[in-house]
Amino acid sequence: MSAVNDYLTALDRMINGCPEIVPVGCAINNDTVALEAGRKRGSIKKKRYPDLCRAIEEAAEKQQLKVADSLSSTTLEHVSSTDKGLQKQYKALEKDYDVALQKNISLVYEVFTLKKKVDELEKKTNVLNFPKLR
Repeated sequence: MSAVNDYLTALDRMINGCPEIVPVGCAINNDTVALEAGRKRGSIKKKRYPDLCRAIEEAAEKQQLKVADSLSSTTLEHVSSTDKGLQKQYKALEKDYDVALQKNISLVYEVFTLKKKVDELEKKTNVLNFPKLR
Protein backbone atom coordinates (compact mmCIF):
# COMPACT_ATOMS: atom_id res chain seq x y z
CA MET A 1 0.00 0.00 0.00
CA SER A 2 1.32 3.46 -0.84
CA ALA A 3 1.61 6.30 1.66
CA VAL A 4 -1.35 8.18 0.15
CA ASN A 5 -3.56 5.11 0.50
CA ASP A 6 -2.42 4.68 4.12
CA TYR A 7 -3.29 8.29 4.83
CA LEU A 8 -6.68 8.07 3.14
CA THR A 9 -7.69 4.91 4.99
CA ALA A 10 -6.54 6.49 8.26
CA LEU A 11 -8.62 9.58 7.45
CA ASP A 12 -11.66 7.40 6.71
CA ARG A 13 -11.24 5.59 10.03
CA MET A 14 -11.05 8.91 11.87
CA ILE A 15 -14.10 10.30 10.07
CA ASN A 16 -16.08 7.15 10.92
CA GLY A 17 -15.04 7.45 14.56
CA CYS A 18 -13.12 4.19 14.82
CA PRO A 19 -9.41 5.02 14.75
CA GLU A 20 -6.96 2.27 15.65
CA ILE A 21 -4.01 4.30 16.98
CA VAL A 22 -5.11 7.79 18.02
CA PRO A 23 -7.84 8.26 20.65
CA VAL A 24 -11.45 8.36 19.52
CA GLY A 25 -12.72 11.91 19.12
CA CYS A 26 -9.35 13.59 18.74
CA ALA A 27 -9.14 16.51 16.32
CA ILE A 28 -8.66 15.68 12.67
CA ASN A 29 -5.55 17.37 11.30
CA ASN A 30 -2.44 16.48 9.29
CA ASP A 31 -0.52 15.22 12.32
CA THR A 32 -3.27 13.01 13.74
CA VAL A 33 -3.96 11.48 10.33
CA ALA A 34 -0.24 10.76 9.91
CA LEU A 35 -0.08 9.15 13.35
CA GLU A 36 -3.20 7.09 12.60
CA ALA A 37 -1.55 5.90 9.39
CA GLY A 38 1.44 4.71 11.40
CA ARG A 39 3.73 7.48 10.20
CA LYS A 40 5.56 10.28 12.00
CA ARG A 41 3.96 13.54 13.01
CA GLY A 42 4.60 16.14 10.32
CA SER A 43 4.99 13.63 7.50
CA ILE A 44 2.01 15.08 5.60
CA LYS A 45 3.19 18.16 3.73
CA LYS A 46 0.90 20.47 1.76
CA LYS A 47 3.33 20.63 -1.14
CA ARG A 48 3.68 16.86 -1.36
CA TYR A 49 0.02 15.88 -0.82
CA PRO A 50 -2.22 18.87 -1.74
CA ASP A 51 -5.34 16.77 -2.43
CA LEU A 52 -4.94 14.86 0.81
CA CYS A 53 -4.51 18.09 2.75
CA ARG A 54 -7.71 19.48 1.23
CA ALA A 55 -9.57 16.31 2.22
CA ILE A 56 -8.20 16.56 5.76
CA GLU A 57 -9.22 20.23 6.01
CA GLU A 58 -12.76 19.40 4.83
CA ALA A 59 -13.04 16.57 7.34
CA ALA A 60 -11.76 18.87 10.10
CA GLU A 61 -14.37 21.50 9.20
CA LYS A 62 -17.14 18.88 9.28
CA GLN A 63 -15.90 17.65 12.65
CA GLN A 64 -15.92 21.22 14.02
CA LEU A 65 -19.46 21.75 12.72
CA LYS A 66 -20.60 18.58 14.49
CA VAL A 67 -19.06 19.79 17.74
CA ALA A 68 -20.64 23.23 17.31
CA ASP A 69 -24.05 21.66 16.64
CA SER A 70 -23.83 19.47 19.72
CA LEU A 71 -22.87 22.48 21.83
CA SER A 72 -25.64 24.66 20.42
CA SER A 73 -28.23 22.03 21.28
CA THR A 74 -27.49 22.65 24.95
CA THR A 75 -27.98 26.41 24.93
CA LEU A 76 -28.54 28.45 28.06
CA GLU A 77 -32.25 28.78 27.30
CA HIS A 78 -32.86 25.05 27.78
CA VAL A 79 -31.18 24.52 31.11
CA SER A 80 -32.59 22.87 34.20
CA SER A 81 -32.93 24.51 37.60
CA THR A 82 -29.64 23.05 38.82
CA ASP A 83 -27.90 24.53 35.81
CA LYS A 84 -29.45 27.92 36.61
CA GLY A 85 -27.94 27.72 40.07
CA LEU A 86 -24.59 26.96 38.53
CA GLN A 87 -25.04 29.90 36.18
CA LYS A 88 -25.60 32.21 39.16
CA GLN A 89 -22.47 30.86 40.81
CA TYR A 90 -20.55 31.32 37.58
CA LYS A 91 -21.68 34.94 37.21
CA ALA A 92 -20.74 35.67 40.84
CA LEU A 93 -17.31 34.13 40.29
CA GLU A 94 -16.93 36.10 37.08
CA LYS A 95 -17.60 39.35 38.97
CA ASP A 96 -15.12 38.35 41.68
CA TYR A 97 -12.56 37.61 38.99
CA ASP A 98 -13.05 41.04 37.41
CA VAL A 99 -12.60 42.73 40.80
CA ALA A 100 -9.45 40.72 41.52
CA LEU A 101 -8.10 41.54 38.08
CA GLN A 102 -8.68 45.26 38.64
CA LYS A 103 -6.90 45.08 42.01
CA ASN A 104 -4.00 43.25 40.42
CA ILE A 105 -3.67 45.86 37.69
CA SER A 106 -3.73 48.71 40.20
CA LEU A 107 -1.05 46.99 42.31
CA VAL A 108 1.15 46.50 39.27
CA TYR A 109 0.76 50.19 38.44
CA GLU A 110 1.59 51.15 42.03
CA VAL A 111 4.75 49.00 42.00
CA PHE A 112 5.77 50.61 38.72
CA THR A 113 5.34 54.14 40.07
CA LEU A 114 7.17 53.30 43.31
CA LYS A 115 10.11 51.83 41.39
CA LYS A 116 10.21 54.98 39.32
CA LYS A 117 10.32 57.12 42.47
CA VAL A 118 13.08 54.97 43.98
CA ASP A 119 15.16 55.42 40.82
CA GLU A 120 14.66 59.18 40.95
CA LEU A 121 15.64 59.34 44.63
CA GLU A 122 18.75 57.25 44.02
CA LYS A 123 19.84 59.65 41.30
CA LYS A 124 19.28 62.71 43.52
CA THR A 125 20.88 61.49 46.74
CA ASN A 126 23.94 59.67 45.35
CA VAL A 127 23.21 56.47 47.21
CA LEU A 128 26.00 53.92 47.07
CA ASN A 129 24.96 50.49 45.99
CA PHE A 130 26.84 47.87 47.92
CA PRO A 131 27.50 44.52 46.27
CA LYS A 132 25.04 41.80 47.16
CA LEU A 133 26.28 38.91 49.26
CA ARG A 134 25.85 35.45 47.90
